[in-house]
Amino acid sequence: MNSHEVTVLAKIQSHVKSVRKMIYLKYDLMDERVQYLIRTDAALGKLIRYIGTSELVIEKDGFRCLVKYIIGQQISDKARETIWQRICNTLDHVTPDAILLTNDSILRGIGLSSRKVEYIKILASEIVTGRINFDKFSSLTNEEIIAKLIALKGIGRWTAEMYLIFSLGRENVLSKGDGTIKRTIQWMYDLDTPPSTKEVARYFSNWTEYATIVSSYLWKSIALGLTQKPFYEALCKLEE
Repeated sequence: MNSHEVTVLAKIQSHVKSVRKMIYLKYDLMDERVQYLIRTDAALGKLIRYIGTSELVIEKDGFRCLVKYIIGQQISDKARETIWQRICNTLDHVTPDAILLTNDSILRGIGLSSRKVEYIKILASEIVTGRINFDKFSSLTNEEIIAKLIALKGIGRWTAEMYLIFSLGRENVLSKGDGTIKRTIQWMYDLDTPPSTKEVARYFSNWTEYATIVSSYLWKSIALGLTQKPFYEALCKLEE
């Protein structure tokens, strides 16, 4: 095996290891929690029955998850995934130590802004020094975890909420400021403008325990392109 083949094999093995860390949370119409949500609201029930199954991909490695959502701040999901894959292809392992050893210019060269490079390196440093310990987070409440994370430069409430959902897999997380959730609620209820954060909380008042599950269906409605048509027109096949 030549040196090139060794390098390729190492990258494949690294990718396989990262994939094995992934957990898929699946929600479908047989789920009692989903059935409860269907009963709470006519519009939501119609959307859930149309979509059927929704999934969330959980990245158990807290650092990798937060890096991905720091990258995702103020850019599209597609752009985030492009930059994230570049990082994975550039580094054998996306770890705090590897990030700290990588020159800033290399990280900027794969699409990160100077500010995001700074934010990611601050997070990496906090983990290496032990000031952030993900192992202890499982015993903390959502708000306690958010408070610890937003104390770091470059991590706001949205990024911390994405960590709660996509790393810890907590089902009771509502990201009131999430733009996709706001747009989807506007579409579902035919609102003239996107709802405020207070209005989002009001819509979710009956879904508090399972806010993450509701959010997963709202996000999937965007991914499926349903919002390109009026709500009842997009879901008209349920009436057939």
